[in-house]
Amino acid sequence: MLSTFIWFFLRVKGRISRQEFSLGFFGLVLVDILVIRIGTRFGSAPRYYTNSPPGDDVSITSLLLILSLWPFAAIIVKRLHDLNVSGWWALAILGVPHLAGALHERTWIPYLAIVGTLSLLPGLKGDNRFGRDPLARAGI
Repeated sequence: MLSTFIWFFLRVKGRISRQEFSLGFFGLVLVDILVIRIGTRFGSAPRYYTNSPPGDDVSITSLLLILSLWPFAAIIVKRLHDLNVSGWWALAILGVPHLAGALHERTWIPYLAIVGTLSLLPGLKGDNRFGRDPLARAGI
């Protein structure tokens, strides 16, 4: 069980299906929301979630949110692998805030489009250069 958890959230090798991606991604979003809610309750929330002026201190909540970026990256890379696309394309997500600014849109709209696309596109059938088909691995 622990090795599956480590592979799913911490390793970037392999492939995951649409269902695994959706459950993992939205599970991580829920964990992040919980961390923010608890951090706000105890006064250690990032400054942009409160009305306080910005400070130089780094809260525990901020560190936990920064640490959660790696599991997000790991499942996005594995989902790209299922589409037979290099995981390095996940770096393109870093350009989303600039794209949203150029289109005069809120930042979350392009992110939602990316997550929706990765959740809906079927993966490549059969094995590819990144590993076995996750549906065949599950016996589907």
